Amino acid sequence: MKNSLIVNIQTLNDIQSWEVGEQILRPVFSVEKLKPQRVATFGEVTKKHGFDVEALSDCKAHWAKKAAMRVNGVQRDILEDFNWKRAVVAKSQGSVTFPSTNMKNIQLSGGLFFESQFRNEIDWSGIFTTWCSVLSPYAAILHPGINLDQSAQRKRDVRKYSFEEEITRNAWSRFSTGIFHCEFRAGDLNSLVSGFTNLGWASFFGGNFVEEVDEAVISAAGFPIQRVGGGYMVQVTDDISDVINDFPTFSERRAKLKSLFRDGLFLINDEPNIF
Repeated sequence: MKNSLIVNIQTLNDIQSWEVGEQILRPVFSVEKLKPQRVATFGEVTKKHGFDVEALSDCKAHWAKKAAMRVNGVQRDILEDFNWKRAVVAKSQGSVTFPSTNMKNIQLSGGLFFESQFRNEIDWSGIFTTWCSVLSPYAAILHPGINLDQSAQRKRDVRKYSFEEEITRNAWSRFSTGIFHCEFRAGDLNSLVSGFTNLGWASFFGGNFVEEVDEAVISAAGFPIQRVGGGYMVQVTDDISDVINDFPTFSERRAKLKSLFRDGLFLINDEPNIF
């Protein structure tokens, strides 16, 4: 999608009840240009896979459906992911995955991924704020024009990358798909790397990452910041369309905003060089 807008929300909280599901889906059903047309579980929506929906209540029977899965001879119940799609303006699609625990008893995050054609008349900030309030994430991002925001690294043999360059390359790859917080391995020693990729137009810090935010310093520097539930939502500018209409200014302000956080928190330190 040209100038596509991406929302990615990462949470460890239990979101399987329909009470939560209804609150997650209501924002898109409340906007005529975002109303889902089809939903599906256990796979993306296609012409052959899924169900037509007209109202929010049509989704209740499909939310957090249980399925049995056999792993290493042991049967486990899992919750099927919930997906929706809209094929007309504004074309959009969303997916909700449910937090779980693997066979090693390690908690795995879930959350919401949403992609849409950018429409200036839609209150994206309001929708994002609602989703962060409902999902109580540890990390979340709202960013339009993701296609504009690409690494400034020159294309060359990745085998010649330094450890730092490999980290930057991997972080940009994840940021380009809307991932805010990530973990991956890099370098000759296959070292585990974790952190935030890059700031979007709006970024949410929750859970233990609340401590990374200095509200007074960020506000004094002229950046919009608000408390949402148990976390902070920080914006680079007041107007989300600045990312598309004035990317150089957005990029400059983002670099300044990142400088207000501790060194090493973000895996991406450069800004795109496309002008």
